Amino acid sequence: MYGKRKCKQCSTEMIKKSPLDMFCSADCGYAYKRKKDSAKTKPNTLKRSPIKPVSDKRKKQNAAYLLARKVYLMEDAHKFCPVMKGLFNKTVPATEIHHTNGRENDRLNDRVYWLAVSREGHQWIHSNPQEARDYGWLI
Repeated sequence: MYGKRKCKQCSTEMIKKSPLDMFCSADCGYAYKRKKDSAKTKPNTLKRSPIKPVSDKRKKQNAAYLLARKVYLMEDAHKFCPVMKGLFNKTVPATEIHHTNGRENDRLNDRVYWLAVSREGHQWIHSNPQEARDYGWLI
């Protein structure tokens, strides 16, 4: 035995079994380490927050888009897909909006660049971009 000593964490009397013993139990050792590690961190550091997946401005644009999209697809001029009619001579109802010039910034809600298409027509446009440009379905 190496004599008596006080635990470094809880200050209770203990008998040292080796010259390196500083704690009366493993729990005191873990508690001391947690306390020491928390003292190392700076208390004034700013907490990092994750980047928003959608900005507040874009949330408003998306809400307006959902309403405008429903109205657009209900209009008589946009009930059927021009892609399926023009290419395959099929009358297919339009269910989606294709943005001929992308959706960046305010172009999401700019009806000048909207084209009412079916799912199949939309896939065809993105699978055949050069031909779609020739028809004016992509800019």
